[in-house]
Amino acid sequence: MCSNNIGVNYDDKCQYDDALTYLNQALGLRERLKDPVGVADSNYQMADMLAKVGQFDQALKHYLTALEVWRKVNDKRREAYTSYGLGNVFEQQGRLGAALNAKAEALKAIREVQDRTGMAEMVGGYGDSLSLLGRGEEAQKSLDEALAVAREVKNQALVGQNLNFQGDSLFYRGDLKAAKGRYEQALQVAARTTDRRLILISKFNLAKVAVKEGRSRAAVGDLRGLAGQADALGLKYVSVECSVYVGEALLNAKDYSLASRELDRALARSEKLGLEALQAKSQYLLATALRLTGNGAEASRHYADARRILDEMSSEAKSDTLLKRADLGPIYAESAKWSRSAAP
Repeated sequence: MCSNNIGVNYDDKCQYDDALTYLNQALGLRERLKDPVGVADSNYQMADMLAKVGQFDQALKHYLTALEVWRKVNDKRREAYTSYGLGNVFEQQGRLGAALNAKAEALKAIREVQDRTGMAEMVGGYGDSLSLLGRGEEAQKSLDEALAVAREVKNQALVGQNLNFQGDSLFYRGDLKAAKGRYEQALQVAARTTDRRLILISKFNLAKVAVKEGRSRAAVGDLRGLAGQADALGLKYVSVECSVYVGEALLNAKDYSLASRELDRALARSEKLGLEALQAKSQYLLATALRLTGNGAEASRHYADARRILDEMSSEAKSDTLLKRADLGPIYAESAKWSRSAAP
């Protein structure tokens, strides 16, 4: 218990490597004690940490081990949190259909036990999954409910998270002005917490809007700084996403050489981590930089890869709404156009 609690405290401080060390010690001790419920609890904590630092395959193994126990002992609350964690990992891997199903199971279980704090998190996460699938209007009811419950239970971190979710939904629908407003509110709330991860994500969301609004040069420095902070915290997904937007900002500023180098790095890291959506964006942006510098043949290959990844994501989600998102739709259309036009 001491090792576990030290690990949890390091998690709260965003010192994830230290957290993993102590949580792993706790898991080993519980396995030696042959305490199945304790082992499941440690597996869940390990999975949560591994997901934050981008070790998704290992995180999935720990989540599934914990989930099997919670279902056997009929612990609905822990089952809900574990299913929700699985959903978050699936999302970052680009498996959006699986993510929605996992979060739907989590939401059903947390409603059964009437855990209001859990509902504030999971209703919002379910709405965010719908938004990621391009079903923003359908998601709005869940997003509004989650924000109301977070305010009811006076959990500022969840208020900030749900404001970011609302901003994301508007961002995917192309309403940058409204998205920026939600992100600004999220940052104001986050700044009153000690949650460094939430503060970082809120700042990143504002920076990505700046890029989309054409304020690219001003955003590059902010995004580089945020990428460094994400790396220091071990938040690999956020770090790679920052790098992708740095590449986009440099591309918009017509600094094609520097953009290509940045996007090459982002692509390599997203491939290593298995981040499908970020791979697609990196492939598309790199292809555009290559095309604009006269390298049409190589650009065509990257455009084809971007289109293929988005086709695979859409097929996994069993939905055509994904490609209607304001950020992904143009990537798909342009990738289809330029991969065909450059084909032999």
